Amino acid sequence: MAVIESLDNNAFHIDSESHGEESFAKLAGSITIDSSPELRRVLFRILKASDCRRLTLDFSTVVYIDTSGLAVLIEVLRSARQLGKRLQLSGLRERPRYLLESTGLLRLFDEAPTKQ
Repeated sequence: MAVIESLDNNAFHIDSESHGEESFAKLAGSITIDSSPELRRVLFRILKASDCRRLTLDFSTVVYIDTSGLAVLIEVLRSARQLGKRLQLSGLRERPRYLLESTGLLRLFDEAPTKQ
């Protein structure tokens, strides 16, 4: 296990790690217009690593996501597909899931089983 990056500000936190071809990013807090640029930067760095074939985003402790966060997810998904890699979401809670469902975006993403 290699920890790639840990980012923390008052409202948002991300920890990422890599296990061979699989990379994981555990997101926590609120993904807003203030935190989404840093989220974008971290996710693109992980995705562009040559050994990363699948990136799983763990949303189990994300309480809120706004439209700027959705835009980042779509951008990262598009890039993953262009690179021949997989992006999947896990642990979607009520509010983030509702926003993804109501915008019709959830169907674009693969969902991974939630880790216990």
